Amino acid sequence: MDTWPAFVGAVLERHGVGDVELARAFDLSENRFYRRTARESWGAPCSRVRVHPASRPSLQQQVLIACGSTTHPVAAAGELAAWLHGLRRRPPPRATVLVHHAGRCGGVPRLAVRRARWLQAEDILLIDRVPTLRLPALLLAISAVDPARARGVLIDAVQRGLTTPAAVRDRTADVGAAPGRAALLDLCDRLEHLRIESVFQDDVAGDLERRGYRPERSTRRIPTADGIGLEIDIPLPDWCVAVEPEGDAYHRSRDQRRTDRRRAGAFAGTIWVRVPVDWRDWLLDRDHVIAAIDAAIAAQQARGIGTDRPAPASRQRPS
Repeated sequence: MDTWPAFVGAVLERHGVGDVELARAFDLSENRFYRRTARESWGAPCSRVRVHPASRPSLQQQVLIACGSTTHPVAAAGELAAWLHGLRRRPPPRATVLVHHAGRCGGVPRLAVRRARWLQAEDILLIDRVPTLRLPALLLAISAVDPARARGVLIDAVQRGLTTPAAVRDRTADVGAAPGRAALLDLCDRLEHLRIESVFQDDVAGDLERRGYRPERSTRRIPTADGIGLEIDIPLPDWCVAVEPEGDAYHRSRDQRRTDRRRAGAFAGTIWVRVPVDWRDWLLDRDHVIAAIDAAIAAQQARGIGTDRPAPASRQRPS
């Protein structure tokens, strides 16, 4: 029985990348793999990898080519891995891989290659048929380059129930004196016993304060038509704008979402205007969030609220 058609089908499902190991899984000899791919004009980015001519170039394809070019552990890392895990809305412009320190990747132009002595096969899983760093390993790799970014990714992953600070700490504790290890362990210790929502709220309030919005750093209760009142997470009292971080928006129950809608409706009977802020928007598209806050302030000033207050620095334009 000719297994070549089945092999080609598997290659196309694998983003067009075939190698000797995959050919052997379909009982194809190494010699036949090389001869047949050469006859059919497959691409040859490196000695052990061939790319089907009908496949489209992609970031996933670049990672798989890199994996086939070395016998050492290698996996998607950085923003590409975050995207594959669903922690980023759009793919990054460039692929990044992490390879074991002894390995070398070839055959992929513009591929960002980072190395780590601690990388093991157990740190890798398949997402969309692409070897990808598990979240604890991904966070350690990011922390070595950008601890602030690692903090955002960890909070986002915890929010979505993909990992826990304890799981990240357990893996990180075993890697010795690796770059980024101390910062990530400290981050896990600080976040483990905190409500992520409170961490998020502090982040938003601190950033708005630095931008000149003058937020109150404590909740404020305002009267409502039903007599119950509302507590505002981050009040901007100069313009009666209520900034409300929604850190657990990904896993709210139906009852919680219904409560949120009632809460949003309660603002209609007050002079305050509500600006909900989703954690991922804050993390990935902060300019959009700031623009929404600016729009709310402008709308309030058009109503005559806060017209005597100086605008935040981010809204001032050069004269």
